[in-house]
Amino acid sequence: MFARRGVILLVVIICVVALPGAAALGWYSYTKDPTFRPLGVTKADRDKQDEGRRADIIAHVRWDGITEAQSSDTFRQSLIQAFDIKNVDLHAIVTDAPNQGTSVTYEVGASRIGPFKKARAVKGVNAAIAAFYMLAARPSAPTSD
Repeated sequence: MFARRGVILLVVIICVVALPGAAALGWYSYTKDPTFRPLGVTKADRDKQDEGRRADIIAHVRWDGITEAQSSDTFRQSLIQAFDIKNVDLHAIVTDAPNQGTSVTYEVGASRIGPFKKARAVKGVNAAIAAFYMLAARPSAPTSD
């Protein structure tokens, strides 16, 4: 009697733990929406789903290679990583600007934020993300039929 009760309790516990994951996996198999794949949403999956979508924010980096010790690619990657931490996509465009100093200008929708000098580019990250969230929260214009 006690062994049978223990087996039933064990089956109930396994079902309670496994059922949500199994349901999510079944829904993922049906819809192919990577947000429903349990414990498996990766950035590559999100990018595959949003292939035709443009980046959320564009950073225009004017790079002075003469005065900078680090490479422009290293700086570009650090900018992308700063936005990835906040779950916002960034597309960085680097152009050469010798003897003009390094600066970063962020483009969010129709807004331009900056230019910021390289040392103050972090201030622009927070401002660009705030502008992006304001733009995303704005209701879309009604369409006329």
